[in-house]
Amino acid sequence: MTKEYEKPTETFRPTNKRNAEETTSAYAGSLSTTGRLMSYNDQLKESLKRGIYFTKVLDELINTDDKNILLESVMTLTDYSLDTAYLIFPQQYSRADYYLIFLNRLLQLHQNEQVILQSSDHQNELYHEFPGINMEGYFTFKIDENMREGAYYVDKSTGARLFYINFKRQLIRFNSQALTDLLVVDYSGKFDYKTVKRFEEYLVVIGKYFKEDYGFDVDFNLLDTSNNASYQISSADEPREALDKLFIISADAGYMLVAGESGRAVLQLKNNIVVSILMQAEHADLNNASWVIKVHDEDHKVAWFDILYQYEFIKDWYLDNLTSLAIKSDERFF
Repeated sequence: MTKEYEKPTETFRPTNKRNAEETTSAYAGSLSTTGRLMSYNDQLKESLKRGIYFTKVLDELINTDDKNILLESVMTLTDYSLDTAYLIFPQQYSRADYYLIFLNRLLQLHQNEQVILQSSDHQNELYHEFPGINMEGYFTFKIDENMREGAYYVDKSTGARLFYINFKRQLIRFNSQALTDLLVVDYSGKFDYKTVKRFEEYLVVIGKYFKEDYGFDVDFNLLDTSNNASYQISSADEPREALDKLFIISADAGYMLVAGESGRAVLQLKNNIVVSILMQAEHADLNNASWVIKVHDEDHKVAWFDILYQYEFIKDWYLDNLTSLAIKSDERFF
């Protein structure tokens, strides 16, 4: 064999450990980067899916004619986190806004949309405006931070919390103090009775629809027109001094406060309307008895709210003696 065809001698040397580690590390780093890219892409897809699902539920809130789907959609949206660590939606309605949208849709389904849903560019939020009250009332929802499945319907200009609603616990509670301060005290000096009465009826119809459509437990408080309604007085003490005052001022107004059965004080008003103040026991338990105000009329159309508006001397008497006469609200929420 000639020299040019001879196989050259190969020399084998020990592997350089440092060079091998660098090669392996570079390869692993390449896999790690690819994995991170794939993970990022998957997370982005999931974020987009969340956004698409959100639009589906929002479509239902805006367009459905089914009251049950309407409630399900608002419960989803008020508990939905649209943003993720991978995708932020800069323009969003707030949880409080969805409560307002829901109320308008519910009223629409009953063909009774009495309130106007407005948008405030300055406040970057939705709000309710009631015709006749107009900008004197700026109504929004305020989320209860201590119980985030619930919210308060609030007049933002005064901070008055008119009612509390909780979708999961299926309840509505009206606030006697806020209703008295806003409707009886503030609005009585600004609007006529018909305007305020329309707004009061709007509040009542909200509770009525929730009760009839969804079986909510609704406490209308001083807006309750039922003859079975008992407006519980906050103070546990007998309002003796206040009753003595009512005896005098009712006589001056041409009415007579008389003693009725079981120690109740009875005031007969026009149109066979009777107001009674009495001690009433819960389930015949005298240890849990409380002082209450009751209103009785033949048509079940008159609430304590109406009495305060229609009889000036009773309104003055009630407001002057709130320490001993104020109607109690659910203490869990107010």
